[in-house]
Amino acid sequence: MLRRFDMEGKTRTLAVDTRTLQTKILPLPKRTTSCCKDSRYRRLLRRAGSPPYPLQDDGITHGKEGLYLTTDLCPSSKKGFEKRLYEAIIRRFPHPVPVTLFITKRWIERHPTAFETLRLWDRIGSLAVTWGNHTAWHHYHPGKPLQENFVLSPEENLTDDILTLEKTLLERGVTPSIFFRFPGLVSDEKAVQTVTGLGLIPIGTDTWLAKGQWPKEGSIILVHGNGNEPKGVTIFLKLLKEGKIPRLRPISGISAK
Repeated sequence: MLRRFDMEGKTRTLAVDTRTLQTKILPLPKRTTSCCKDSRYRRLLRRAGSPPYPLQDDGITHGKEGLYLTTDLCPSSKKGFEKRLYEAIIRRFPHPVPVTLFITKRWIERHPTAFETLRLWDRIGSLAVTWGNHTAWHHYHPGKPLQENFVLSPEENLTDDILTLEKTLLERGVTPSIFFRFPGLVSDEKAVQTVTGLGLIPIGTDTWLAKGQWPKEGSIILVHGNGNEPKGVTIFLKLLKEGKIPRLRPISGISAK
């Protein structure tokens, strides 16, 4: 049990299956039991929260096998979203196609139609969406050093930022996952401990396509689905056309290297 909250006059819990890493909304149990310390979930949580604590790209950055597609939906003034990306994987792979959306509240509020399109694809089984947490506000200050930017910004309250995004998803009928991505991939030890202390697993990347990184077995691929970085999407679609993305795996199936 990760969270306890009220919904439609009843107390509910956000719970995680410690074997499959899937989350569910459940009634408040009459009794609770402690989580096995050697469960798959606990092992990944410990791995993701362990030192060293690099300034960028902390957390799980690579799996043992397969390819994992993660798309970031940071706040954006662009109209619409990278519909071509999601439509391409829907055409290419058997349904439902696994994809992780690291989403923000500010993006949802500015792009309600795009958000509902993604929800629809998930609901009808075209996509199998893992709804990842990318914070509600995604603070960013152009020109500021990384040590004072993103979640390291002076005004950041990371716990509130994370829980606000979870509430936003729950209010819209979406179940948040246990996966989290730091905005800008920027963090420090305190930020990592805050995230893992809330029961979330930080996910980095070893394949940010727009930065010239190329996928290999076990890669966690990062592209932006919000229109802010079309280069990465164009590269992904080229790789897809060339048959270099043979299949995709859900992030819940990841085993840390």
